[in-house]
This record gives sequence, structure tokens and C-alpha cells, in this order.
Amino acid sequence: MRSAIIDRAFYREVSQTSLIVTVVFVVLYVVISLVNLLAKAATGQLPVHIIFVLLGLQTVKNLSLILPLVIFIAILMTLGRWYRDSEMTVLAACGISLLHFLRPTWVVALWAAGMVALVSFYFAPLASSLTDKVKSENTGPYEFGVAAGEFNRSRRGGSVFYVERVNKDATLENIFVSNEQLGKRGVLVAKSGYEFTNQKTGDRFLVLRDGTRYEGTPGHADYKILHYETYAVRIEPQIPVNPVAGLSELPTRQLFASDDRLLRAEWQWRLAKPISLFILATLALVFAYTDVHRGRFANLFTAILIYFIYANLLGVAQALIMQERIPVGLGLWWVHAGFALLTAYLIFRRAYNKPLLPAITRFHKNT
Repeated sequence: MRSAIIDRAFYREVSQTSLIVTVVFVVLYVVISLVNLLAKAATGQLPVHIIFVLLGLQTVKNLSLILPLVIFIAILMTLGRWYRDSEMTVLAACGISLLHFLRPTWVVALWAAGMVALVSFYFAPLASSLTDKVKSENTGPYEFGVAAGEFNRSRRGGSVFYVERVNKDATLENIFVSNEQLGKRGVLVAKSGYEFTNQKTGDRFLVLRDGTRYEGTPGHADYKILHYETYAVRIEPQIPVNPVAGLSELPTRQLFASDDRLLRAEWQWRLAKPISLFILATLALVFAYTDVHRGRFANLFTAILIYFIYANLLGVAQALIMQERIPVGLGLWWVHAGFALLTAYLIFRRAYNKPLLPAITRFHKNT
């Protein structure tokens, strides 16, 4: 009965902390991603109307990376507060040791790993596929992107486009267009302009007003000068290219059934996320201990550092598989095994009040 009450309190506080940490991490990720997408939209690489669609898809795709860190930090913060408030000391005096929290920690990890697996195996590949599809259908089908105050080269590389200012009503001011056709260089300058779409044909035009056209061959004096009130430049559509599906977009069942080295590496990478969550959740029990003399964030920084080492080693192992430098059978398992053994060793020493690194402790005593 007593342990059930403690477990419920642990579940409740970890759940609340996880929710808060998730919101913070997702908001930070959304803000950073939105800034990057807006920068691309400002230079014409992305149309504005798909920014929030891409933002949502990218957020879903990266949830499988965010959630393990969320659970790791939530358990750290929960038990860290219990240590600071001496609740863990009281529980130890009542015969409830740190090892008691293995079971509720694994229960939390099991639920969280289920969500991570669902995202990693299904929603993340689907989001990656939809991201490429949205980009291929909406991104850069035309020659010019409008970025005020910058010289922009057309995506085919044959034209240069400059607009000094873009007004709120989408009209353009002080426009410069330079392109080359049949060996002749044409230059268009205009005081103003706007973009126009023919509703019948769907063709797009850049309509220039009150300007001049210069046309001729560089190095020759036979330039033609034409003054105009209105001049329409057709914005040529590019030939659409069907995107090639990357590894991150392939369905998980296709990866699992394949003997291809690259596909097996991707399968192990997706599987590594829920597996790592179990190891990280257990590791959080070790670093949740807070010594009031060393400060409340001392172990937190160490724990986060270990998390990033773990995550980067998984990425390195995946790259080594793809480069055929380690066998697929070894794969990412050596990273999981190494951290699982490290976690077991550290939690044993923590549970029996032994220093985590005895060699360093002896060195400090001798000095």
C-alpha cells in the first residue's frame, strides 16, 4: 500500500513535468524552425503558403528525438526535487531504496517508448514523405524568387532579378531584370511592377511599368533601346522533378524485410530511439541525486552531456554501417550494450551509496 502511494506520486509528478518540458522543447523547436523557413521564404526558395504545413510536418518528424530527452529530464527533475526536499532520505529511512524506483521508471519508459516507436516507425517516415511531396509540388516551380534589396539569380542560372522594395500590397518598386537569349543580353529596368497570373492558362507574368529595355550583344554598339509604359515578362516554369525517396521516407516494413545494408542501418536507427529511452530513463535515476553542497544543476549538466554522447555515438554507428566499416550484425547494438552496462554499474553504486567514480574520489582524498 505504501509503495503504491509512492508510485502514484512518482507517476503524477513525472507526467506533469514531462508535459511542461515537452511544451518548452516543442516551442523552442517551432520557433527555430519557423525562423529558418521564413528566411527561405524571404529569398523565394519556399512559397509562403506552405510554411506552416512544413513546420507541422518537421515537428512531427522530430518528435521521436525530442521525447526520449523529455522523459530523461522529467525523471531527473522529479527525483532531483525529492532529493533536495529530503523526501528520498525519508523514503530510505522507511526501507524504500533507489532500486524501488526501477519498476515505476520502466513503466513510464514503456508507455513513452510506445509513443516514440509509433512516431519513429510510422509518423516520422510519413511526415518525411509528405514534406518532400509538398516541396516538389509548391517549391520553386518558377524562375524568380522575390527578395527585396538582393540580387537573385534565377534557378536556371540565366537571369538576374533585383527588386529594391516590396510594398504591402505586393507591388514592386525599382526593378532590374537581366537575361540572355540567343547570345544577346537584355536588360529591363522599371519604376514599378507586379506579378500577374493568367487565370485561363495559369501562366505567370512579371508586369513592369514605366521602364526601359536595353538589348544587344556585349562588345558591340548595336544596342536597341525601348521605352515602355507596360511590359510583361513571362516567368518560365521549371520542369518538375519527381523527388527520389530517401531512407527516412521508406515504410518501416520495407526496411525490416530488406537485407540491404543502408536499409538495415535505417531500421536500427529507428529502433534505437525507443530502446535508448529505456536506458536513459534508468540512467536518470543515477544522476537525479542532488548534493546540496554542489548545487542543484551539477548532475543535470553531466546527465545531459552523457545523453548527447549517447545520441552522437548512435549517429556515428549508423554512419559506420553505411560506410561498410562495421558489420550490420554489430550495428548500433554495441552502443546500446555499452550504455546499458554503464547504467547498471552506476545505479548499483548509487543504490549502495558508493561513489560513481572511485578512482577520482581517491585522487581527491589524496590531494
